[in-house]
Amino acid sequence: MQLTTLKKLIFDKNIFAFLKLGKHVDTMYRTSFVTAANSSGVLDFLNQGGKTLEQLQQLLTVDESKKGALSAWLNCGVTLKELSLRDGKYQLKGKLSKHLAKDDNQIAAALFEEAIRYHYDALLSAPQRFCGGQAYQLADQDGQVIAKSSRILEPFVEEAIDWALKTKPTPQSILEVGCGAGQYLVYLRQRLPDSDILAIDYQQDVAEQARQRLKASNILDIAVEHRSFFDLQGEAQFDLITLHNNIYYFNEAEREQVCALALQLLKPGGKLLLTTSCQGGTSAISALNLWFSLSEVGGALPDAQQFQQMLTKAGFSDVAIKRLLPGESYFAFCAVK
Repeated sequence: MQLTTLKKLIFDKNIFAFLKLGKHVDTMYRTSFVTAANSSGVLDFLNQGGKTLEQLQQLLTVDESKKGALSAWLNCGVTLKELSLRDGKYQLKGKLSKHLAKDDNQIAAALFEEAIRYHYDALLSAPQRFCGGQAYQLADQDGQVIAKSSRILEPFVEEAIDWALKTKPTPQSILEVGCGAGQYLVYLRQRLPDSDILAIDYQQDVAEQARQRLKASNILDIAVEHRSFFDLQGEAQFDLITLHNNIYYFNEAEREQVCALALQLLKPGGKLLLTTSCQGGTSAISALNLWFSLSEVGGALPDAQQFQQMLTKAGFSDVAIKRLLPGESYFAFCAVK
């Protein structure tokens, strides 16, 4: 390097500013690479042992014209020290890649992917979307990723179910709206072996995932249907209706309709149990709120007190609210007809 170049660098504040940001830039690169490697199956494939470029090309069904691009992408992983390349084989190296590749960490991996793929994009593109950019659609989400990531909340939802079932009588007919990965159905069946349970989900792939979860648990007496909640009309027929982590898929006007329809479908004394993230809380919930605020899928996360008032206004006689996660804005609502 010439002395004149060195002098220019010393007095160029932009260079030093960029150097200070270097770690943040690497973190962005690393999380982006690992997210893509995990969702594409590369981490799982490499977790079985070292693989050649040709084996990875076959896994990802990359044609020969894109082989160089695949090599460039994998070499980014090597540069970031998430992968290593020895004797012509790529292997897992970084702590993050190894952590997300473990079978026991698949729920955390899905949550990580949701944050990087959706929340990060919302933060990055928000100014453009404010100014007339395209709103997010349901198709912009991978339903299976969202269903899997929401399983991180399972212990709290199960606590909410226990809370709702404390008071008698025991519900004999149950409707679950938005069945997700199906785990809450498994828990309901364990708690209520003799109750009739119907589950519905608006996304066909999510409904199928729930069916497979029930089948794996040897539960064959719960029907899972691909349909909208608004398709259900008629006489009161349920003792308990549950909605877990999905009320924000409905906009404000639709939420009022959901409350009214739930009231209609519940028998006298029946309960509506709803769990949801609400306004406030951590950065993750703020980013979730941003994504839905920028979408045509639903709307911003509900305000806990306002939503309690909405249920009362809909005609429920008793509406209780319970904070499920200390210090976080994650709540359960139990409304009695």
